[in-house]
Amino acid sequence: MPPSQNVFWKELLSFFRDRRTLFSQVLLPLVLMPLFMFLPSLLMGRYASEAARETYRVAVARVPPELVAALEEAGFSVVEDPDPAEAVRGGRADVGVRGEGRGFSVYLALAQGGMKAEVLRARVAQVFERYKEAEVVRRLREAGLDPSVLRPFEVSYTDVSPPEAQEASGLGFMLPMMLLMFVMAGAMPVVLDATAGEKERGTLEVLLAAPVPRGAILLGKAGAALVAALLATLGGVGGLYLGGLLLAGQADEAMLSELSFSLGAKALLATFATAAFFAALAVGLMTLLGLWARTYREAQSYVSFLYMALVLPAVLFGMVSSFIEPTSLYYLIPVAGPMVLLDAVFRAKADLLAYLLAWGSTLVYAAIALALAAWAFSREELVFRN
Repeated sequence: MPPSQNVFWKELLSFFRDRRTLFSQVLLPLVLMPLFMFLPSLLMGRYASEAARETYRVAVARVPPELVAALEEAGFSVVEDPDPAEAVRGGRADVGVRGEGRGFSVYLALAQGGMKAEVLRARVAQVFERYKEAEVVRRLREAGLDPSVLRPFEVSYTDVSPPEAQEASGLGFMLPMMLLMFVMAGAMPVVLDATAGEKERGTLEVLLAAPVPRGAILLGKAGAALVAALLATLGGVGGLYLGGLLLAGQADEAMLSELSFSLGAKALLATFATAAFFAALAVGLMTLLGLWARTYREAQSYVSFLYMALVLPAVLFGMVSSFIEPTSLYYLIPVAGPMVLLDAVFRAKADLLAYLLAWGSTLVYAAIALALAAWAFSREELVFRN
């Protein structure tokens, strides 16, 4: 067996022997990802639905009977109060309405009510919209005009995107971020233990004293870290997919239905292939940092900054991805290229050129990072820096 394979299996065996690390990096995402990604939206959706059905108290002053009837029809409990604003401030009412000339003043405790207050404001706005339409219709009829002139035509909107794009578009922004997180989290324990960890324990000197090329040793360590990163990625994406299946029955919740997750076999393969190329780049960079660091803790601090540097482009791109049309140059940007490709995959817009540019450029960057790590591994003043 080649020396690189011996080192590879040695590092991978160390990873699998640590059951706590294996559980936290691979198996735990299968459980936590459905909770982190879907449970908050599910709870918010349910609480929002309950808030929409709740009976709220409305304090009114100088309000026409038609508006009072509209409020009561919408499920509000209406009470007369000379000072609606003070009624809301004192907690005697949830919302206050005062008639002023040709308009109305609405009083809410938005800063104190949070999301529930926003739901209440939306309900009140709907009542006023319906009341306004009814008032316009009434005045048109009094003037002898047909109210249908206000609606000369009807408009319907239909999403003609491919089914796979419709089903996965809600995760177009979050999934690249999750992949980055799990790739980094999966590779970090193996890489840092195999570099800074062995340096700190004093076992790296013994390994380098063996009649084995240093390049083979480095290749074996990087290969084991790559496998760990892909296993963690598999756990994270599997957790997302499992969460989508488990909560499919709750799709009636508006906030949750936007987080549906359903990809075809081609898109799934493209996702994991993109994660594999990115994992190679992350492993190369972390190996370089691990060799430079004096201790395991120092290496962790370096990787934390690398982690932020990798996640920040994901956040920025997720914020503007729907406003830009990627060109070929976007796929060549380090780190951002795989994210642009994943976004195109989820929107069913990825073509062969996009795959070649993103995968090819990421592979080149990974090769450069590994070459720098190999150079650092060959310099004893860096390897044994203390």
